[in-house]
Amino acid sequence: MGTYLLCALWGYLIGAIPAGVGVARWCGGADVRTTGSGHTGATNVARVSGTRAGLLTLGLDALLGLLAVSAVRLLTPDPWAAMVAGVCAVVGHNWSVYIRFAGGIGLAKYAGMMIALGLWQIWAAGLFFIGLWLLLTKKLHCHRARSTILGMMLVCLLFGVLRTPLPALVQGILGALPVMVKSLADWNRVYSKA
Repeated sequence: MGTYLLCALWGYLIGAIPAGVGVARWCGGADVRTTGSGHTGATNVARVSGTRAGLLTLGLDALLGLLAVSAVRLLTPDPWAAMVAGVCAVVGHNWSVYIRFAGGIGLAKYAGMMIALGLWQIWAAGLFFIGLWLLLTKKLHCHRARSTILGMMLVCLLFGVLRTPLPALVQGILGALPVMVKSLADWNRVYSKA
């Protein structure tokens, strides 16, 4: 039990590092917590500080999610410990103690913590999510937050269909929950045409 608590704390604290806030400041942009959507992730950083800043934030957030899980996997063969760290990294990103429990949606942290598992099912589900989200938002002009929630629900189902190992399946489902909860806050958000 103590190991899982340490993994949860590690995952939360590494996931809570607000890369987007730092990148936006470094690029001379406004505080992303008070501009645009108010989220600290790559999409809002790109909106506030430009595409390069958004891509840098995306990479850093994914790297932190990957680090949360990979470090635990190096220290223990217990896949449940890695699962706890990964899920807590997404929670940390979405409700960061470093910035008064503000945060982002958590998609990049989710991607990073799932990629760390190195399973083909995760790559397949990730490509499915990207394709579906682009189809819904760009071609069918569906709402972004609603598309994210639908995409995450279908990815979780796809993990089951693809017979993803149980710890990874649980990590995928539990990690998707904070992403969907944060997306619900944007359910009625009106996005600019840009």
